[in-house]
Amino acid sequence: MATKTKPKSKSKKTSNVERLESAGVLNSEKFSDDDKKTVEKLSVSEVAVLIKMRKKRGAVPDDKHHLRPNLFV
Repeated sequence: MATKTKPKSKSKKTSNVERLESAGVLNSEKFSDDDKKTVEKLSVSEVAVLIKMRKKRGAVPDDKHHLRPNLFV
């Protein structure tokens, strides 16, 4: 009996940094490589919570972008 295998996805997996930046949670230009490595260690659910919190809080004011990823600014 042959087993079915999942077809390999050709799309590139989005990194945590990319997901958080596109959601307005962080500005990766301000992050060191070590900071980015730490963000990549976050679980999918942890990233989802950060994105959800940013949506509830609204966008970071233009003059406060330097304070990211502080969600409560």
